[in-house]
Parts: sequence; structure tokens; C-alpha cells
Amino acid sequence: MEHCIIYFSSSVILFQEADLSTLLERSRRNNAALGITGVLLINRGSIIQVLEGSMDAIKPLYERIERDRRHTNVIKVFEEPISQRLFTDWRMDCKTISAHQLEITQTMASLHNADWLSKKPGRDVILSMIKIIYDGLIW
Repeated sequence: MEHCIIYFSSSVILFQEADLSTLLERSRRNNAALGITGVLLINRGSIIQVLEGSMDAIKPLYERIERDRRHTNVIKVFEEPISQRLFTDWRMDCKTISAHQLEITQTMASLHNADWLSKKPGRDVILSMIKIIYDGLIW
């Protein structure tokens, strides 16, 4: 069964283009070997990352990310089985998002984790919203 983990974090330093390029190259190579897909959304120092794949692959990766000193305030906002991957074409894509898109995503994460919503089926609203933002349908 496919799983998804979404987390928010803050970078310790702002990524320079060369650093980000190196990170993405390494991530894509490693993710291809592990069967992981996903996206990295960045607004200045704020990071949203979606990891899709088998739980055996994405859970250890997320645990390494939690320990990575380039991040602070790592907060998992979504960890659930998914019926299908939304980012199948990307071993790891990266996009810069606007402050408005970041705010919308943070609001959706808060709603996703609200007690009244946690009992409802089909509560992967946060994942759907990230896909909509990634596709450029919300600015």
C-alpha cells in the first residue's frame, strides 16, 4: 500500500541556487532507488515537503529529515495511506510558492488535524490542496 508523509519545517539558512540544485540531484537519485516520489515547496525559509511511497521507504527518510540540522521546527502534518500518488512524475520536484500559498497550506493543515475532521473519511484535504498549489491553480 502507498503512503504519504507531509511535513513543514524551517531552513536554518536560506538555500542558494547551487545548494538547492545539489540537494535535489542527490534526492532524486536516492528517491529513484527507493521508489519515492514527491515535491518540495519553498517560500523563503519555510519548507513543505510531500513524500510518497511505501511506508518502509518514506518513514526512515522522514526520520533522517527530522535529524537533519539544516531544518528546525519539523512538524509532520499528514501521515496516511493513499489510494494513489499525486506526484508520480517526480522523484522530487521543487517549486517556490508565494506567501499566500504557504498560508493557505498551513490553514488546511490545521483543518486537517482538527478533531472534528479527523473522524471523517477522505480527509486528505491537505494533500489535495498542495497538489492544487503545485499545479499553479492558486496564487
